[in-house]
Amino acid sequence: MIGNLPQNNDDGGSGISTNAVKALAFTLPAGNNYSLENAILRLGNYDPGDVPVVQIRNDVGGSNPGSTVLASFTNPTGLGAAISNYTFTPTSPFTFAAGTKYWLYVTSTSGSFNWRSSNPSITPTGIATSSGARVSNNSGGSFSNSSVLNSFRINATEITGPVASTPEPSAIAALSLFGLGLLGVKGRRNKG
Repeated sequence: MIGNLPQNNDDGGSGISTNAVKALAFTLPAGNNYSLENAILRLGNYDPGDVPVVQIRNDVGGSNPGSTVLASFTNPTGLGAAISNYTFTPTSPFTFAAGTKYWLYVTSTSGSFNWRSSNPSITPTGIATSSGARVSNNSGGSFSNSSVLNSFRINATEITGPVASTPEPSAIAALSLFGLGLLGVKGRRNKG
């Protein structure tokens, strides 16, 4: 759905800890909704005892992520110093709504690790549009702009099918007349 993997290099990154938060925004286009499959983050120094917090959060119309957690993820086991792509799976189903802005929010409840990035950063691409990067050094109390676009990918499946819409007035009139016609036929049969 959106991402900047594979990376060009691992020459940049953001330190993530219990105080350090990184949030990347993305906006879905109008059209169909998408069902979340997983999120892949490129991490280094992620030890087995570290406890990342990876979430999809709402947007409140400003430049910072909202406080509502829309989706949480199960953590893969850390591999230590090795830089690797880690797949985080959602703890429950989640649907991204078309035309809506979301935040990929990453922090830690225990330990620290590095969320890698290419240097210079690669702008994420996909069906969704990259909409900003913010960083906090006080556990999300306040945020500032970040020029680092960390390496990630969010995978999701498009939900296709009939789109609910308001029927045209002429269609409503035609269906009403058809229904009245059926009532008339039924009435004639009962009289015979």
